[in-house]
Amino acid sequence: MTDLHISTIALLLCLTPAFVHTFEMIKPMWARWIVNFVLPTFKPGMPNFKELLTEDEQTKMLDAALNAAPANKPHAGPDYIFVMLFEQRQFALTITALAAGVLYGLTQPLIERDALHFIYGVMAAFYTLVNANQAGVPFLGKHPKISHNGRNVSIAFVPYWLVVMVLNYLAFCAASSSF
Repeated sequence: MTDLHISTIALLLCLTPAFVHTFEMIKPMWARWIVNFVLPTFKPGMPNFKELLTEDEQTKMLDAALNAAPANKPHAGPDYIFVMLFEQRQFALTITALAAGVLYGLTQPLIERDALHFIYGVMAAFYTLVNANQAGVPFLGKHPKISHNGRNVSIAFVPYWLVVMVLNYLAFCAASSSF
């Protein structure tokens, strides 16, 4: 396998978050599609159509969170829900921009990809740590509301992002040494 092959594979593997999350930049409430159709496959199993979360149910859950906010802090609840959905949308925008960088990078020779591999290698390193945290590695912190399926996703993606990190490191070294 050549350095260019390693670089191409490393970049293509970085598209995964865009395939899952890009649509959330249009409407963050569409994250329920991930809840309905992606997470159940990590049980392992298939989505149960009787358990699909509807938009009305999702809205009721957010309303319940708003209703649970402290009465003496009237802006805290709405602002918290806003920030969660806003940050989700910004994440989707960022992931889409990173995907555009991957697609552009694939048109470039190896020597021009070093900065991309640095960025994606750092991203993959952080994704590895975040997934390890959510999988239950204690010294990395604690996710306060991890679900069973969420933990399973994280367990599956620790080795995935570790491989992506290593491939981007190798590609970065190859691209940097090409100067």
